[in-house]
Amino acid sequence: MKTVFILGAGFSVEAGAPVQAKLLTEAIRLYQKKSSDYDVEKFSIFKKFLTEQLGYAEDKLADVELEDIFTPLDRCLTDNSQFRGIGLYKIMDVREAVFHVVGRTIQLVINNSGKSKQYINKFANYLTQKSSGRKNGSYRKYDPISTISTNWDIFLDNSIYDSIATYGHDAVVDYCCYISSLDEQDESIKPGLEKLGQGGFNVKLIKLHGSLNWLQCPRCMRLYARFPRKDGVVDYFDPESCRHCDRNFPEEIKNHTLFSNLIMPTYIKDLSNPQYKVIWQNAGIEIAEADKLVFIGYSLPSADFEMRQLLSRMTRKNAVIEIVDLCSEIDRQQLIKKHWEKFFGNREMIFYFDGAKAYIDTLE
Repeated sequence: MKTVFILGAGFSVEAGAPVQAKLLTEAIRLYQKKSSDYDVEKFSIFKKFLTEQLGYAEDKLADVELEDIFTPLDRCLTDNSQFRGIGLYKIMDVREAVFHVVGRTIQLVINNSGKSKQYINKFANYLTQKSSGRKNGSYRKYDPISTISTNWDIFLDNSIYDSIATYGHDAVVDYCCYISSLDEQDESIKPGLEKLGQGGFNVKLIKLHGSLNWLQCPRCMRLYARFPRKDGVVDYFDPESCRHCDRNFPEEIKNHTLFSNLIMPTYIKDLSNPQYKVIWQNAGIEIAEADKLVFIGYSLPSADFEMRQLLSRMTRKNAVIEIVDLCSEIDRQQLIKKHWEKFFGNREMIFYFDGAKAYIDTLE
């Protein structure tokens, strides 16, 4: 039996992560409280775009949906066209400013939540223990578990990283793409296949929309990671460069600044990045191999059509589906059941409505 966990934003909410619908509300509140926590110039660009270009009143900014911000920007970038009064060369600056506000807000909310992430640590230990049976070459015959996440936060990443330390780091957090350590001397971060070849094991964590601890080189497209820092936000304040390209092209050393490569909330998701192509391909393989799919805190939104088509194409007809949500209202529970049954049809389905923490407590 192979189990694949698919995590949405609801997985991390009980640990203090913000939900997407409240991100802009939190951004405005936190900026008003302490503007120095943000890049003031970028926040100004973000605010002017919403008020002057999109036409929202200042007291209504918290009601704006992120998809309605990023979708027109991404369409203009794809079509090489202007957006209202913004020239093409400035659209990227606006997009980067919005990304800064979103990413920085996530970081601040998580840092200030004060909520326990013990259930995530427990889940990480469970994943690590199950995956440890793949060491010493056993991975060829034993592949019981993996996790696919739509989240940017690194709660689970850090917990898995800490968990495998008990195995003397004879394992890696395997993002199922070609990953490099941001710190050159750090041997604890490497591709999963390399660690398996060395006799260790991998704990698979496939992040479909990127991760707050990832940075990418614009030239060689290498993907870098580091634990436990959220470099995907920190790079705005302390940019780093690709050490490989700096070494290979010293005459162009200023052109290798690493950037955050998160896939933002948009109806036009660009999956052309070579790393994301590999990530999504591996996600499809994991889903196809799953005897059981467990969705924790994921609502299967209509806007996430890339994930919906992947599940539609790759889920086995006899796969068992488990849905974990946090909901106590009977009427709401019935709507959730109808929503999932409409998508998965006659497959066996089991529902848990006591939240991620309660469900993880049942795992053995």
